[in-house]
Parts: sequence; C-alpha cells; structure tokens
Amino acid sequence: MKVANTSFTHTLRRFTSVKKCPSCGATSIFGIMTKKCIWCGKIVCGNCMPNWYSALLFKAVIEGKQRVDAVYETVGFCSNSCSNQFWEKVLSFPAEDFIETDTSNFNKNWIRYWNESILAALRDSKGEVEKVKQAVRIHTQGFAAFPWRDSSNMPILQAKKSQYNAKLALAQNLIRCGRILDAARVFEELKLYDKARELREKDRRIIIKKTDISVNLNALLQQVKDSGLVAVYRCPHCGGNLKIGKSTSLESLRTCEHCGSEVETMDLVDFLEKVLE
Repeated sequence: MKVANTSFTHTLRRFTSVKKCPSCGATSIFGIMTKKCIWCGKIVCGNCMPNWYSALLFKAVIEGKQRVDAVYETVGFCSNSCSNQFWEKVLSFPAEDFIETDTSNFNKNWIRYWNESILAALRDSKGEVEKVKQAVRIHTQGFAAFPWRDSSNMPILQAKKSQYNAKLALAQNLIRCGRILDAARVFEELKLYDKARELREKDRRIIIKKTDISVNLNALLQQVKDSGLVAVYRCPHCGGNLKIGKSTSLESLRTCEHCGSEVETMDLVDFLEKVLE
C-alpha cells in the first residue's frame, strides 16, 4: 500500500491556533498551534508535547480523479495511560462474529475486525473521532483505513496481537462447528503445538468411537432380524416412522426416508438395545 506524503498544509489540519496553551500556559502573539489527545481530549501544544506518546495513522481522504493516492493524518495520545487504555479496548473487542469460519478469507475478515475494534474503542474516548469514523467509510483494499504497517511501533505491535486474537477466535469457531482438523491447523500456525496435537488425538478418538458404534449397530440389527422382530423408530427431526425388520439394511438407516435428515448412529444403538431387552 502506498501512503502519500502528508504535506505541510495537511499537517496543519490537525492543529488549532490559540493565544495560550491550556496545558502548559505558553503564549504567543502569533498564536500557538495545539492538538487534542484522541482518548482523553486534553489539548497540548508543540512546546509541552513535541511528540505523541503513541499515534494512530488514519485515512483522511483520497486525492486525485484517478484515486491513485490517499492522504493520511495522525491522531495521538498525550500519555502512556491514554495510549494503554485505548489499545486495551481495541484488543478486548470480541472477534468471533467478525472472523467466522472462513479460513480462506481470514485476512479480509481480520481487517474488518481491526477497523471495527478501533472504532469501538474510540466510542469511549473524549477526543474528536469523526474523521476516524470517516476513515472506515472510505476504506479500500488499496488504501487501508488504519495502515498499521506504515505507522509507529505501537500500532504494529497491537495489530499483530489483534491478528493473533483473531486466529484464536477462528480456531474456536471451527471447533464449535466440528471442524476439528481445520482448527488444529490454525493452532499449529499459532505455534500452539500441544493444542493442535490434542485436537488431532480427539479426532482420532471420535473416528474410533464411530467405528465401534457402527459395529455395534450392525450386530444389533442382525439380532433384530434373527429374532423376527419389527421395530418402529421415530425420526427425531420430522417424527416419521422408520420400520426396522428383516429387509432393513444398515445403509437405509443412515438417513430418514421421509425428510432426508441424517439419523444419529448412537440414537439407533440406544433404541435397538431397548427393543432387544
């Protein structure tokens, strides 16, 4: 991503000229240029605070008819306390709903999450945030709303932590929907090798358990046939009756003939065991 050089004119947009700095009391007949902390709203001048403790670069506007360049501005924090409070808010923003389970589009989803987490943090601030909100509205793939790679060390550090948290959320989402091996691969990318191994071992145990259950089901079905019984199993999804007798095959019990839903093997095992008691 190419960030346009911020001209002196654009730099002045971040400052307001006053006769006296409300923070340090410095005065000038020509006026003193001040700037406001994005978190607490404190107004400082270049004399009492030449540099921000940490800063956030944001997309201000796209210039030119061909939209080949973007102008970026900077907001900052007047103290370590303000900076730390802001980034704590950013990193505590929940990621699950933004990251979802799409592993192929993780980076795209993370950028959306990164932008929203910054906006959510700024809702608790006392600084001017309208320009920062506008940055998200005009975000594009070519010109990011908050280009952390081109920012100071603090945004780079926090963005990497945010990516890590988002990957954890991705893994947890994958576990919830039963994609255990995909989750294991994400944990491996995060170098959480013990967690990856634990999930792979769990997947192997599930496969073994399903195999054992299938063997048991086959044996129980054969007992029903040998005894000449006819059992009626009610589908838990649609309530339809599934007759189990001499002509019933194991394959025909995999899905309900009425609604097409998958029939849980364990439920069938429990049902046939009760029939044969």
